Amino acid sequence: MATTLVTAPVYYPVSLATAKDHLRVTHNDDNEYISSLIGSATEKVEKLMGRKLITQTWKYFLDAWPGGNEIVLPFGQLKSVTHVKYTDTGGTQYTDFDESDEFTVDTDSDPGKIKLAYGESWPSYSLAPDNPIEIQFVCGYGAHTPLTITGATNATPIVCTTAAHGYSVGDQVYIDGGTTLTSMNGLWRISAVPLATTFSMTGSIGNGVYDASSATVKRVDVPEAIRQAIKIMISDMYENRETVVMGITPTTLKTIDALLVDHRIYGHE
Repeated sequence: MATTLVTAPVYYPVSLATAKDHLRVTHNDDNEYISSLIGSATEKVEKLMGRKLITQTWKYFLDAWPGGNEIVLPFGQLKSVTHVKYTDTGGTQYTDFDESDEFTVDTDSDPGKIKLAYGESWPSYSLAPDNPIEIQFVCGYGAHTPLTITGATNATPIVCTTAAHGYSVGDQVYIDGGTTLTSMNGLWRISAVPLATTFSMTGSIGNGVYDASSATVKRVDVPEAIRQAIKIMISDMYENRETVVMGITPTTLKTIDALLVDHRIYGHE
């Protein structure tokens, strides 16, 4: 069994601003370094849980069809299956195994599954020896889910309902948790707005409050416990930049394990 990344996520579940707030860092000198720690911590937490966090697309390869009637897909939070393809010993690849006829997709279970439809069976062709079965799927907690802004004119405050967290980049506004409006690089950023809270802010397209094509903000649905584990891991790496801390007897806390234990996928390493 093998996996290959097709479409990577374009952001992390913890923004630079959120990480700096957690670290109590107010300067910009370490922005690049902290950003690298966000990536490292996200990758490590995903590995510990056997999950992928922000919505992304993967290919999963199998050497044979299963003996039962289902295939459990890796990484959890299955959103959809793009295709199932298989290659025979002659090198011919088939795309005739369809969700509409031969199988169903179970996105309610976590991890998600492909299940044979009633009365159907796996294809009977002799399979090629190396990774003949290719399943492409979309997984992850966070999608680019738009939320509409109303009253969006230069003279009228912008009112919207936000999710609990997100990020800010380019000419888009993303929710980060909180009620503070901050000007950042000429753009407006929103932070710390609680889930389902309505708030107002003044601004316009010229201020980069929303993109030019649609008045939207975007949200991320990664559980807060996972985000907190990432922040703790970031702070650990930020404060301890060597493998050995001289003159200090370290105390290992189990906080990260406690935060992640309920979200880990077992049996799909």
